[in-house]
Amino acid sequence: MSEAFTIRPARMEDVDAATELLNEHSRRLHGVDDQVPSDLLQYWESPDVDFERDVLVSEETGGSLVGYADLGIHGEHVWLDVRGLEREPQRALIDAIQERAGERKPGAGLLAYISESDELARDLYEQAGYRLTRHSYRMEISLDVAPPPPQWPEGFAVRTMRPGEEERVYEAHMASFADTWMFATEPFEVWSHWLVKDTGFDPRLWFLAEAGDELAGIAMTRVSENEPDLAWVRILGVLPEFRRRGLAQALLRHTFEEYARRGFARVGLGVDAENPTGAVRVYERAGMHVSRTNLILEKVQG
Repeated sequence: MSEAFTIRPARMEDVDAATELLNEHSRRLHGVDDQVPSDLLQYWESPDVDFERDVLVSEETGGSLVGYADLGIHGEHVWLDVRGLEREPQRALIDAIQERAGERKPGAGLLAYISESDELARDLYEQAGYRLTRHSYRMEISLDVAPPPPQWPEGFAVRTMRPGEEERVYEAHMASFADTWMFATEPFEVWSHWLVKDTGFDPRLWFLAEAGDELAGIAMTRVSENEPDLAWVRILGVLPEFRRRGLAQALLRHTFEEYARRGFARVGLGVDAENPTGAVRVYERAGMHVSRTNLILEKVQG
């Protein structure tokens, strides 16, 4: 137990120590590492992040990091991410990052995202006035058995993204998620930073489903950097006018088939458990299962 610690803004030279801290936290909960340094740097260098204000660490006397916190502004809400190894430093980080959130966006609703397994974090957030508002899932499929081939609806075909199509895919992404919970249009500059400038970006792993010249659905995927046998579907979307034709199922199965051909063992994705488009059922029909449950906690005002 830390006898003394301080809360301070993160520094770029903290990236390796912060990554190890977050991985130790993940190993305690799930038995696996969840981060590589480039993941943190991508957030720290995002155009919508004020690094000197939005990222905090708790540091023991002697220099070891025992807690990490950051925030992200999304529409009218601020998302908080606080992870730590000990109770008191984590409690102090929650207080400190809430204060920063109030400075960045006064009056905004506060949301926290934690693993269902993180009993310490849930207890601390509940003491701070947060209550469970929603769940999300990490879902996976094993590729040990060859997945069924995709069945494309009549008139549809799939291909990979071509150079110069980024804005077209961005527009399809925004349109396909416009009716989901907490949607807020993201500026193209921010979207591009997270998806195109990502170290794992490979246009050969972005799959576009078309009906003639119309873009109907997208599967934006990448290889996991910290779990080398895992491929990750970052975005799967079908534009509203093309739904209920089996297009999402076909895009998923195309993704599974491609990664099985490349020798990967698993494909995973994250999904809102109450997604209004029925995404969870689509993924279950494709053979995916819930491998981890996450909780979304909301600050109760007043």
